[in-house]
Amino acid sequence: MQASALLMAWRVLGLLLICSSLGERNQTPNLQDIPHLQLVQRQLILLKSTPKNRTWDEAKQKAAEVVAQLTVPELNDLLRGSHFAMSGSPDVGYYVGNIASIPRLQIPALKMQDAAQGFRPTEPNTGGTTTAYPCMLALASTWDEDLVNLVAAAIGTEFKGKGANVILGPSVNVHRVAAGGRNFEYLSGEDPHLGFRLTAAYVKGVQEQGVMAVAKHFAFNEQETHRMTMDAKASERTAMELYFAPFRGAVSAGVGSFMCAYNKVNGTYSCQNAELLKKDLRGLMDFQGFVMSDWLATHTPDALAAGMDQEQPGIIQLPLGAKSAVLTDKELNKVDKHIREAAASHVLTAVYRMGLDREPGCTPPNCTQELVSDQTKATTRGQRHEEIAFHAAASSVVLMKNNGLLPLTKDKVRRIAVLGEAAVDETHRTYVGKGSGYVQPDSSAKTPLAAIEERAAKENIEIIRPDSHTPEEAKSLGGTVDAIIVVVGVDASEGSDRTSLDLGHKSDHLVKAAASKAPTIVLLQIPGAVLMPWKGEVGAIAGIFMGGVATGAAWASVLFGDKLPTGRLPLMMPETINDTIQIGENREVDYSEGLLTSYRSPSFKAAFPFGHGLTYTTFEFSGAQQTREGCQAAACVEVTVTNSGKTAGEEVVQAYLHFPEPSGGDEKWVKSTPAKVLKGFHRTQELKPGQTETVLFNFAPEDFTLFSSERGWVEQSKVTVHLGASSEDIRQSLPVEPLS
Repeated sequence: MQASALLMAWRVLGLLLICSSLGERNQTPNLQDIPHLQLVQRQLILLKSTPKNRTWDEAKQKAAEVVAQLTVPELNDLLRGSHFAMSGSPDVGYYVGNIASIPRLQIPALKMQDAAQGFRPTEPNTGGTTTAYPCMLALASTWDEDLVNLVAAAIGTEFKGKGANVILGPSVNVHRVAAGGRNFEYLSGEDPHLGFRLTAAYVKGVQEQGVMAVAKHFAFNEQETHRMTMDAKASERTAMELYFAPFRGAVSAGVGSFMCAYNKVNGTYSCQNAELLKKDLRGLMDFQGFVMSDWLATHTPDALAAGMDQEQPGIIQLPLGAKSAVLTDKELNKVDKHIREAAASHVLTAVYRMGLDREPGCTPPNCTQELVSDQTKATTRGQRHEEIAFHAAASSVVLMKNNGLLPLTKDKVRRIAVLGEAAVDETHRTYVGKGSGYVQPDSSAKTPLAAIEERAAKENIEIIRPDSHTPEEAKSLGGTVDAIIVVVGVDASEGSDRTSLDLGHKSDHLVKAAASKAPTIVLLQIPGAVLMPWKGEVGAIAGIFMGGVATGAAWASVLFGDKLPTGRLPLMMPETINDTIQIGENREVDYSEGLLTSYRSPSFKAAFPFGHGLTYTTFEFSGAQQTREGCQAAACVEVTVTNSGKTAGEEVVQAYLHFPEPSGGDEKWVKSTPAKVLKGFHRTQELKPGQTETVLFNFAPEDFTLFSSERGWVEQSKVTVHLGASSEDIRQSLPVEPLS
């Protein structure tokens, strides 16, 4: 049946329902009293075809038409936020970022909220009403675009449920310093290619829900120390090959907005840096949306001429009724009207491209019902959010070491002790990161001990609860248990970098004491890289990067083999602190190492390398070859992966490129070229023992280029492809000739 016929049928059904509800009474119907009419209305909405999103060109044209109709006050209000207080919270009924609606022109309110691990509730007494998903770094450790896309879609669903239409994320900066305080927020981990692909997947997932994504923080926001004033000194090549790639991924996915960072870049604040915002972002990347400032990152009205379009939070409520902003009416009216109109056009272009005018939702302050709603029981694509959060957390677990202890079964162990304060922490301090992205776990969260106890009971394995979590307690368990699980937690927060990569003397001593008395499994709940001086003394090590509400349940599922470990490190775990880039303590931070960070540095030694992650089986790679038949890319390479172990599992095949004779610059430029860079990865299906899968890599022309400030992107004629299970575990290598 055609849609028009269906609509007619439902209209007839609606009339029949109205008539039947009236009975034989001859009176005007009160539609709200008709019990079945709401069902009819819902069906009509479902039958109504969703309007096709406008193209960027169509959105730009509509924006230009509307901007021409704006009054001066309306124009100015599009360029700055409002209803934010000095307390750091929005007014009741409002969001962290607010742009007022303009009803006469059908311009919707922009309602923005933080989202590092999901929607951050700021309305009073609403903590725990949204799902605390794994942090961005945990999502990066899944190396799974489909899963990242699903989590992003679920977050988008909860944003819509809360009345918001702009998500202040994803945060995608490539890690530079291992101790970065916001590393847990950054989806790229330490690699630009990983960041490019996962960022694109995330942006698509959010925006498919009708919520605008905001890529941040652009650019070089790689540390919190002096973040408001720090000046990042970085070369053009460093930017193009390493730090800009995830932002290009966001643009490729059609992201609606960018957030410029607090810090300076090569002498100029990011939010008034024309080189950054006009030349690089709009010029080289072809970004079509609008640029908002980070909160309080606007310094001058001249930022509008440099490429920033909107000040956030804008007007701040001060005591005694006073207000503060950089873009006040007085200052804005000094700015050339054409500049203001161009900025407003950028804002409206993104609004129309995302179709936010077609689904405006609530208008603050009349959003209280949405803001207090409980979104934790919502569903996306037919999946409950609690299940999505659990699957994401379990998939993010990285098994770094296993001497056969895992998975836990009754034939291996009968009595296990669980130690560590993080194992019993009811506040779940290391489940989520702190700062503007904090999301309080709801009541479904379980401690690791509780989840492990619950699962062990099904195996008739006894769990011993110690009286304390001290080294002395651990030593007293010798000879009484078959294994000891030590859960160690480290937290982190926006606003400050971590003072150390150590887990702390107390934790290190506890692990060492346990390992001296019984086979020991260490579970790490961490915000980034950590040092593990005891790694050679324990039987197994696994980590979750702030896994959210389902952390405890994820541990239990992986430990007992219900969920196979599939995570891979999105960063290098350093052997010592000297195997990392240090925090810049001065106001000027020189990115003198260029591209040679993480696994790309020839001088850094890894405790566990980038891309590493074990499962409960083993895999063999064979038959790597370049294939030309049907190849539509610059080069196509295939390799066969075989499960050579005794249980099922998934492998993440990683493709690293080596350029034996880099061309494009002088000798110093050549020496600055990494020996290998990630340019592809593929997660296999779950393979049973003996089962194989042929993995095909399609390399794009840009994969075979290096950047030169003098010549731009230079194609490399000689290329070697390394295929492996980590940056150090290379299984197959072959020279490749790019197709002309």
